[in-house]
Amino acid sequence: MYIATTSQMKTAEGIAAERSGFLELMENAGEALAEEISHRTDINGKDVLILCGKGNNGGDGFVCARLLDKMGANVTVLLLIDQAPTGIAGQEFSELSGTGAKIMAAGEYNFEKEPDVIIDAVFGTGFKGELPENIVQAFSSLSTFTCLKVAADCPSGVNCDTGSVSRGILVPDITVTFGTVKTGMTLFPAKNCCGEIIIRPIGITEADFYSTGFVARLCDDSTAKKALPRRTETSHKGNFGKLCIIGGSMEYSGAVAMNVKAALRSGAGLVRLAAIPGVCDRVAAKVDECVYTELIPSESGTISFASVDTAEECIAASTAVLYGSGLKVNDDTLRLTRELLGCCREKNVPMIIDADGLNCIAQLGRDVLKGVNAVLTPHPAELARLIDMPISFVLDDRLSAASELSEETGCIVVAKGFPTYIVSPDKRAYASYTGNAGLSRGGSGDVLAGMTAGMITAQKGDRAFDCAAAAVYYFGKAADATADELSQHNMLPTDVIGRIRF
Repeated sequence: MYIATTSQMKTAEGIAAERSGFLELMENAGEALAEEISHRTDINGKDVLILCGKGNNGGDGFVCARLLDKMGANVTVLLLIDQAPTGIAGQEFSELSGTGAKIMAAGEYNFEKEPDVIIDAVFGTGFKGELPENIVQAFSSLSTFTCLKVAADCPSGVNCDTGSVSRGILVPDITVTFGTVKTGMTLFPAKNCCGEIIIRPIGITEADFYSTGFVARLCDDSTAKKALPRRTETSHKGNFGKLCIIGGSMEYSGAVAMNVKAALRSGAGLVRLAAIPGVCDRVAAKVDECVYTELIPSESGTISFASVDTAEECIAASTAVLYGSGLKVNDDTLRLTRELLGCCREKNVPMIIDADGLNCIAQLGRDVLKGVNAVLTPHPAELARLIDMPISFVLDDRLSAASELSEETGCIVVAKGFPTYIVSPDKRAYASYTGNAGLSRGGSGDVLAGMTAGMITAQKGDRAFDCAAAAVYYFGKAADATADELSQHNMLPTDVIGRIRF
């Protein structure tokens, strides 16, 4: 299932219309709407109220009205606009003259009489802002009814990009959305205002969606399971790769501890932590299954650049590298970052870069990532630094921001948030909706980075994009299980590690 922005939907519809015409797409949408309603209830003899606007969403409603009339319904089309329908919607409106459908203005309708079905076809996916007062009043009168309420494509008043919702929305029981689900409908608060979402095809193909650029697919159980390595009776640790984790500082030793634990739970055959002695000692006191390599500390308690040769030896012996958690940003770590990126580029070792590894890159410039086989895991502020844009730009459209970074660097980008977007430079994208607000704590990103690195290591880096998406999905599932048991208020990131299940 795709999850498309309004711009992407408009582009995909335009491409499809070049083959068949916009009128056919509208006919298909109205037919899909009528079919879904007729499947839900015996429509013959039922009173159906269809609320229509002047644009294409209203046109979908006019087609539906004509078809439900043919099925024997008593159809009333209520025009909630002052202007006559225009364009192809106007053509469909004129077709109603030969049917038994009643056409009424809001002032003519008796809002005290409850119909059997109400269909909202007033505003489509391009709506932004607030509903007009006359429509708020009409919706308010109808919202008290218990009959079946259906939204055509999206509920009027929902912003299909941001998920914001206007005052006075008429919340449906079902939303029959056309082609694919829209981004805003998956976000709160709109997600709670769509009822059951039914996706119906109207003639827009997979190729049409891909032509629009980065279109996210939903990451679910079936897609995530495909990234899991196969284990047989003869499997051994060598089959599942060697991960080297480089990071940590005396101030942030817990970050790499969570990296290590999560990576071990996520399939890596062997996990090595390369860190300064004080960090190795702290983590070794908690984790028995890890191998440790001590790096030279700086006076400030971070990794010294003098450790570069040892770190590069660890990289050369590894299947994948996780870099940056708890690292801190200073002259030593900036120099180290540049050199280790070059080492991974030269040896073609996949690199998962998180936290201060990303902040070092933001200071060094994105060009240092060229040619590196990397997965970047930024939260919104880190993503804003990497693309040198205000954080408001990222928060408005994280998919576009992640896509920009992925295209420019050639890296896979995991843009954390709700949903989390996983984007590859070849224009593939996933969206994962697992997880909850209990993850709003320091350390959650370190667990996800460890899971991502563990899964990529186990697959030898060959399927880094699929592994990154699966890690996000299973991390969220583990977090949801943790919240169910401990509550979002009480759960900690380390609690999530023990509930990772594949």
